[in-house]
Amino acid sequence: MSSTDQELAKQVRQGNEAAFVTLVRRYERVIAALIRSRIGSGEQVQDVLQETLVHAWRGLRRSTPRDVRPWLLQVARNRCHDFFRSPQRRELYIGSEALTPLVNRGGLAQSRDREAAESIVEAMDEVPERERAALRAFYLDGLSIAEIAVRHRCPGGTVKRRLSHGRDRIRKALGITPTLRKTDMKTIKLAFPPQRPEIRIQASDVKPFRIDFKEMAWWFVQPEVGDRVAKGYYDRMEDCNGIWRLCETIRLTARRPAVIHGRPCVEVEVEEMCFGKTSNKEKTRITRVWGHLADDEVEWIAVESEKPDGVIELTTFLDEEFHDQWWGSPRVVEDCGWVSERADGAWVRQPDAPALTGAGVFDVHVGGRHYTCLRVFEVAENATERDVLIEAYITRAGRTVLFRRYSGSRWGKRDAPPHNWGKAMTWEEELPGNDRIVIDGVTYVHHYDILTAEACGIAD
Repeated sequence: MSSTDQELAKQVRQGNEAAFVTLVRRYERVIAALIRSRIGSGEQVQDVLQETLVHAWRGLRRSTPRDVRPWLLQVARNRCHDFFRSPQRRELYIGSEALTPLVNRGGLAQSRDREAAESIVEAMDEVPERERAALRAFYLDGLSIAEIAVRHRCPGGTVKRRLSHGRDRIRKALGITPTLRKTDMKTIKLAFPPQRPEIRIQASDVKPFRIDFKEMAWWFVQPEVGDRVAKGYYDRMEDCNGIWRLCETIRLTARRPAVIHGRPCVEVEVEEMCFGKTSNKEKTRITRVWGHLADDEVEWIAVESEKPDGVIELTTFLDEEFHDQWWGSPRVVEDCGWVSERADGAWVRQPDAPALTGAGVFDVHVGGRHYTCLRVFEVAENATERDVLIEAYITRAGRTVLFRRYSGSRWGKRDAPPHNWGKAMTWEEELPGNDRIVIDGVTYVHHYDILTAEACGIAD
């Protein structure tokens, strides 16, 4: 059994370098993504990453943090702040142009000239004192929500509300009215078959191939203006009588180029509809996302969501814990033998296997349509029964045809009643007829499928 973060941190405090390497490897992906998202690409990323590791080593030699992962991410954020405070970067904070990130992050029209920035300064005078202080701390001082909460001696939720109310005041002062979109999803709902088409998957004689994976994982859309994709979700919960039923449809359209916090990206409009069993559940609805197609990976830049109470929230790559949910994915995906199947059907990963890796070529038949695809697994390093596994089938052109979500047996479950979802303690108990995949001794239960309109033979 692998050591916990706390156990490794205690070993690091005693000077164990191997423990430090093991600990860093667990979070190097999210740390690198956080640094890259804040300062861009280039040699500076490696410099800041190196400084992060040095400071982390020194810090862990002095004390053991209560929660290691957030502590490591905060070390990385601090090093990013140091980078922008350096003399070479000081010109970024000259004059009122320092307010440009506020324009970007608030979802307003892009503007880099001094006149527009000064109008925001004037608008901030009309914002109540507490909201104004939160805005300045977040957008100008670069503090996280947690740091502002400590400074202002209030809960993090209060800080979020002050930021939201402050942005609304600024929009109102500038005469900017948010555009409300009314979406008619009836055509998408009717286009997808109400029951999942028959799916057959067979090993192919085609040699493994490398794909240029341009999609925002796992939303299937490429952050290139004009790209468009529709997808349908199918599940068979306990009341579906063993039938995979359509429960949700989403259409994504890459509308226009944008710039957020100085990062070029593409705005993607999200139209979704839930019906059937899930229609009565309150849930957060994603309305827009922004992505960037970098040379080596596809990056998530921002996500706009509508809460069950109707409040619109915009989070970006600068927000704390943004990359916990919206991490980037590599452009190049191939089968390099990182995972292998044992005689009993279980899978084993190599120690240095990336989170996303190819696992053979397969012929995928959806209804009467056939696709030759690279199978891709994505699972976290040192995953447990509370994590998830993604199994996807991607064509040579880099488009996802079939996405399969597997949940660790205790993912989303509480340790004792009342349970989070359903009456069963584990997903193995709740979905007894669904397939399983075992990787590194962890069992994952087939939870739901996603098919694209193209895979179903639908002209979107």
